[in-house]
Amino acid sequence: MFDWLIVGAGFAGSVLAERIASQRRESVLLIDRRNHVGGNAYDCYDEAGILIHRYGPHIFHTNARSIIDYLSQFTEW
Repeated sequence: MFDWLIVGAGFAGSVLAERIASQRRESVLLIDRRNHVGGNAYDCYDEAGILIHRYGPHIFHTNARSIIDYLSQFTEW
């Protein structure tokens, strides 16, 4: 049993699921038709071991330190 069901693991669904789980301490089932999270901003390695943007290039701009700090919890530098 889950407290929440979120359909769509793109940016909005992923952030909503994380916020509910971490801030409200409620359980979330996050589902997507794809086998990965991140929606169209998904990176993977091709057969040659090169990191590619499966659905095309993506870029994110912000000057808000709070957003950078939040997103940095889920990335590697």
